[in-house]
Formats: sequence, C-alpha cells, structure tokens
Amino acid sequence: MRGKVHTTSTWLSGIIVGILLVSAPAVFAHGDFHSVIQAADADIAKDPKNPELYLRRAELFRIHQQYDPARADIATAEKLAPSLPILDVARARLLLDTGWPLSARAHLDRFLAGFPRHLDALVLRSQAWTRLGQPLFAAQDLSRAIAVTPEGAPDLYIERALTLASAGTEQIEEALKGIDDGVQRMGPLVTLQLTAIDLELRRNNHDGALARVDTVLARSPRKESWLARKGEILLQAGRAPEARKAYADALAALNTLPPGRRNVPAVTDLEKRIQLELAHLDHPADRPLAPHP
Repeated sequence: MRGKVHTTSTWLSGIIVGILLVSAPAVFAHGDFHSVIQAADADIAKDPKNPELYLRRAELFRIHQQYDPARADIATAEKLAPSLPILDVARARLLLDTGWPLSARAHLDRFLAGFPRHLDALVLRSQAWTRLGQPLFAAQDLSRAIAVTPEGAPDLYIERALTLASAGTEQIEEALKGIDDGVQRMGPLVTLQLTAIDLELRRNNHDGALARVDTVLARSPRKESWLARKGEILLQAGRAPEARKAYADALAALNTLPPGRRNVPAVTDLEKRIQLELAHLDHPADRPLAPHP
C-alpha cells in the first residue's frame, strides 16, 4: 500500500556493533577523579618547576569539565616555559571544549606551522574546522592525520567520511573512496563496512549497499546480524520477497547458536526485531506509517 512506508532505522547497525565489537573502556571513571588529581598534585609538589606536570593536570581537569583550574594550570605552565610549543595544543583543546573554535584554530595553526605531522593537533584542527562550518577543510586535516598513522586508524577514516558526507551528497562518492582506502589498508573492519553501507543508503544506492553486505557476509563467521541488515535494505528497496528470505535466513543462523550466545541481550533483541519484521511482511497493513519529514 503506497501510503504505508517502512521507516528507515539504524537499530541493526547498533546491534551489529553490539554483537561483534567490545566497547573500549573509559580512560578512568569519574569516581577515580579525586585520587588521580591527588596523584597529580603529589607529582607537582615533588617537582613544582616542571611545566609538563601542570599541563598533565590541566588535561585531567579539562576532561572532567573543570575549566577554571585547567586554565590556571595552563597559565602556570606558560609562566614556567613561555616558549613551550605544546602550550598551543593544550589551549586549543580547552578552547574547543568551551566553544571558541576560531581561537582554537589560531593556536593550532601556529603549532602546526612548526610541527606539521603532529597527529593530535591535526585532529583537533579538523574539529575546529567542523565547528566553524568548513567540513572540506576538516577532511583535509583528517587526511593529513591518516597519513601520519602508519598502523592505520579506523576512527579517522570514519570521521573523514562522515565529515565529507556532511558537506553534501556530491561528496559521498569521495567519502566512500576514503572508506575503501581504509578497508584496503586495514581489512574489512566492521565499523568501516557499516559506515560504507550507511553512506550508500544515504545516496539511495541500495544495490551498492547490498553488494557491500554480501562482501561482509562471505567473510563473516557470524552471519545473523548481516543477514538481518540485508533484509532491512531489501525492504527499503521495495524487494519484499527477497527481504523475507534474508530475514528467514537470519533466524536460521540464530538457531544454530549455542544457548549461551542466544541469551546475550543484543542477540535476543535482534531475534525479536527480525520476528517483528517478518510479521509486518506477512501483514503489511499493520506496519506503522513513516513519520512526516
């Protein structure tokens, strides 16, 4: 029925990541902040003329959004070593966090003039460009950052692709090319593949998205979430019979899992969503209306 449209969602992307990836732990919990600052205080007490110790404590304050003591520590470090180049990076981080991207970029311009291959500074300046509404300049800095990471950095490839895509649909082809460069360099990582699929869908290239899903399926030992993603894309493309088959194959793959894996929350959620989609395919009149844009 033409008036009823399947709503596009990102639930499967989240489930795929939940099943296949383990989130990195935080640097330290907020509950540890007091003890970490105490340790930084003790280091400074032992060596009160060391500017790097003040910058280290300033960074701890910044991470926990205690901006006034962070500024004070940066100022102290500057008094101790006025020509220390890394002061510009410390100030830029703080300025970005407090809503001053233009000033942050000025500090980073000065620092990068002397240290053009500094990874953190390049990434920070890309963030400043983004907040200034200049995604193409931001993408250029991310390309420079990628060039100085010989081991590869998936998050940088993804950030560059999304930054390019934010500049307009005419940049999506370039964004996908960058993701493919990352795949060639680091292999078909899940996060890279998910980003590429989402970008293909953003430009309504269902066939391109399906081809990428099939490539991952051929390599993946765990196929259930990718088969479900395939079903979702086929449904968006109006290919309901093929979508039904993909969803049925996903359920069959789930049924092969041992009980311990079947009971993982991400897997049980995936199974419920697949069953719901199959029910909607059997009774299309029950599918919710897509929200108006």
